[in-house]
Amino acid sequence: MPRIVIIGALVYDMVFDVPDWVQPNRAVHARGLTISPGGKGLNQAAAASRLGAEEVQLVGCVGDDIFGAEMVAALQKAGVDTTHIAVHPAARTSIAAIIVREQLPGFIGAPDASRRVSKTQIQQALADLRPGDVLLVGFETPQPLVAYALQLGRKAGAITVVNPAPFFTRDAFVIDYLPLVDWLIPNIAEADLLSGIDERIASDYAISDLAAILREKGVSNVIITMGEHGSLLDAENDLYIQDAFLVDAVDTTGASDAFVGAFCVGLAQAWPPRRALQFASAAAGLACAKPGTMTSLPDRSEVESLLAAAQLDPSPRVLDCME
Repeated sequence: MPRIVIIGALVYDMVFDVPDWVQPNRAVHARGLTISPGGKGLNQAAAASRLGAEEVQLVGCVGDDIFGAEMVAALQKAGVDTTHIAVHPAARTSIAAIIVREQLPGFIGAPDASRRVSKTQIQQALADLRPGDVLLVGFETPQPLVAYALQLGRKAGAITVVNPAPFFTRDAFVIDYLPLVDWLIPNIAEADLLSGIDERIASDYAISDLAAILREKGVSNVIITMGEHGSLLDAENDLYIQDAFLVDAVDTTGASDAFVGAFCVGLAQAWPPRRALQFASAAAGLACAKPGTMTSLPDRSEVESLLAAAQLDPSPRVLDCME
């Protein structure tokens, strides 16, 4: 069975459920607090393992402290291979405060060890990558290392996946490694930034236009996630919308990582893209029904139960969420 290798961050999350956003010189008392291991790399690895991937490996870095030790232990308990998670003696484990108001999160990050992943570490982790393996990289990893990992993945014949998050600025540089990407999975804002469209006219473009532009830049396949509106798949000879699953949302923080981890499970199991997309959408929906990040991730039986109950047979369509 192909394995899934993820290069990404481990971040200890503190999730505050608040009635109002914090204002200068004002205290806000949280209605609830969830403390748990997190970070996109960790969440995606745990999601893939819980959802049935036979072998998941995470490449990352933590500090030599109690937070790092707890996250490594949590990953091992979830069935993730932690061989290539380094413990940096001079860095502290990265921390994030996630402020949730009315199911919408805001983030305050304090990264440190998570940014210390090295080229040597990646080279060693990918030395035995095989054709059919899935390599997932996110933007928590410095751009030169993203490019390096994708080059190794392409050389090995692996399926390369990029989740370009976090990505908040309209950078001037052109990402020249996009032709090395088999699957690009951004949200709408990230797709907009990566497209290079002038922000003054970006609202004139449909989601399907953004996906087409990204494919023109060399990406083989694009999935754009659209929150409660679902997700759009633009692959060779296939343009398709998967509706989001309706759930009683508590916290949407872990949804995107559940989605990406689940989709990688589908790729590793050689499912048709639409089946993998439906599986990923169900996992993301279930992750919204619980608070926190790693604590919200569903297992395979929960996803399969939701899919069975939905009995979906959707037809292809195009949705313009920019209107």
